Amino acid sequence: KDESKNLLYELIKNIQGMEPLSCLVSKTKTFDQARALLTFAEAVAKRKLISTILLTSARGRGKSAVLGLASAAAAAYGYGNIFITAPAPENLHSFFAFLFIGFKLLNYDENIDYEIIQNSKLKFIEKVRIFSSHRQEITFLFPYEVKERKNQIELLIIEEAAAIPEEDFKNLLGPYNVFISSTNSGYEGSGRALSLKLLNNLKEFHYSASLGDKSQKSKILKEIILEEPIRYSKNDPVENWLNSFLCLDPVSNPVFLSGCPDPKLCRLFLVDRNALFSGHKVSKCFLQKIFGLFASSHYRNSPDDLQLLCDAPSHRILILIPPFNFSIGFLPDVLCALHVSYEGQLSRFFVQKNLLKGKNVSGDLIPWVISKYYLDPSFAELSGVRIIRIVTHPDIQNMGYGTRALNLLQKISNEEVEFNQEAKKKIINDLENVSEQKISPVLVDLEEKKFLKLDYFGVSFGLTFPLFCFWRKNGFFIVFLQENSKKLSTGQVCIMLRPCKEKKSTKISWVENYRREFFRKFLNLLGIEFRSIPVNTVYNIIENIKDNLKGLHFKQDKIRDFLTSFDFNRLFFFVEKNSIGYKVILDILPTLSRVTFWCFSQKTNFSHLENLILISIGLQNKTIKEVTKELSVKN
Repeated sequence: KDESKNLLYELIKNIQGMEPLSCLVSKTKTFDQARALLTFAEAVAKRKLISTILLTSARGRGKSAVLGLASAAAAAYGYGNIFITAPAPENLHSFFAFLFIGFKLLNYDENIDYEIIQNSKLKFIEKVRIFSSHRQEITFLFPYEVKERKNQIELLIIEEAAAIPEEDFKNLLGPYNVFISSTNSGYEGSGRALSLKLLNNLKEFHYSASLGDKSQKSKILKEIILEEPIRYSKNDPVENWLNSFLCLDPVSNPVFLSGCPDPKLCRLFLVDRNALFSGHKVSKCFLQKIFGLFASSHYRNSPDDLQLLCDAPSHRILILIPPFNFSIGFLPDVLCALHVSYEGQLSRFFVQKNLLKGKNVSGDLIPWVISKYYLDPSFAELSGVRIIRIVTHPDIQNMGYGTRALNLLQKISNEEVEFNQEAKKKIINDLENVSEQKISPVLVDLEEKKFLKLDYFGVSFGLTFPLFCFWRKNGFFIVFLQENSKKLSTGQVCIMLRPCKEKKSTKISWVENYRREFFRKFLNLLGIEFRSIPVNTVYNIIENIKDNLKGLHFKQDKIRDFLTSFDFNRLFFFVEKNSIGYKVILDILPTLSRVTFWCFSQKTNFSHLENLILISIGLQNKTIKEVTKELSVKN
């Protein structure tokens, strides 16, 4: 620590008199901070270069302070339009505090050299207007607003970038300097998997931008890691105890004892929470293993996550492990972990009463949301399981382990696995011989445990194309998509259901009724609320609703009820003769799109690309320029 302090003092001494850097660097507390601030200042000073700098660290290392001082330096260097974005304005308290400290060091006085403009409704700083030499502005934007202001940006600062959905994050990048920060560990840090994904996205963007950019400006990508703590001393036992207590110790990549086994050989077990949180030494190691897996893919870890797993009566933990000999004294590899919750079985009259009063009741997320969306209190009477999180270890993703875990869970709930009352093992004594201390078994064999009778499995998540395809592949159907959700950091909330086995009946099931009603609403709102959804995602949503859904077919002769003979004539000349332009048939495309996708004919005469164009222009009301850019087509 003394060596780091000496390096900091020497650095401050060497740049003394180099304003505005010297006064700003003198405010830093560690050599890491000072070095990061100089890197940002260098990027700001060299206007001929376009720099993207990623700043990551654990909590309490001074990231926000560095960004605040770097923004003050950018203002001193004459940047006129500085924008900052974050998942929520609450993430920016430290940033603005050190921005104003930087202004004070630069001898800027409030209401003389700059003024602060606050948002009166949401109570946060919306804009800082500087007028000491010329008009300059530091403006806060929500992530969804950045796309509309790209032509004005000189410098963009992104706080807690890992908490921003991947598609939204890609839209933030552009031909300007970008400073990015992300907390990668600690009790408000994002998971390691998300930090790696963030860096990979930046590398892909810079590579593609360097290939397609014809300008003379060079592009630079840098990563800075702050390791020296400020809030704690180096190797502080308080910080170590806190991370250990909250199971947030950084876990290095484990060496799998079983390698990558065939998913068909892996088994799903229920974790006994009483044993897991018993305080036993081996239980603690197993808890760290499981929670470390959950934390690795969470966009923002919180102590509440651990408390929820420990105390919530309706919550359960399940893990997928390879074939394992429990007598050898090693803990099994955790390939995949699920955090689930029992929901439903609510009184219909209680739900109806609260819906009429417009009250929002906490708990039982899916029953309340679906009952309110479809105005159907009877749905809350059904019993279901909500999959809160499913996590596969980052090193073995896309190998079928998540799908295997879901299939086993569904299989057991359908009672396809025989319940053997004279089972040889009532429970798996996986930790029996590890220690002399006697504890209850941690893993319970699901094949020897009866489940409650379930009507459905459900999941709620922020809509992204890969996530939607994963749940669709595993037999889930979309029944809800939130509208007006631009201000949510998690994106548009999507709910998908997978009904459990029902008795054979000629009647249409409740899930088919919901899918049909959702499809009607979805088509009507595609040009309004859902216009910004990527067309590939829209096409997959339509195909998901279409799967095995009956009763939406039109006969071919019914098409004439929607298109006139003049319309058919124009389409003929456009397709066969190529004698007229697309603008002549532009008014037909909305009707043609609705007939095509509502009718659900199993055989379509359109190619995949033509289907995407029909959705974009006919249903989402996008312009030809927008479609050309999104689909990367020339004509």
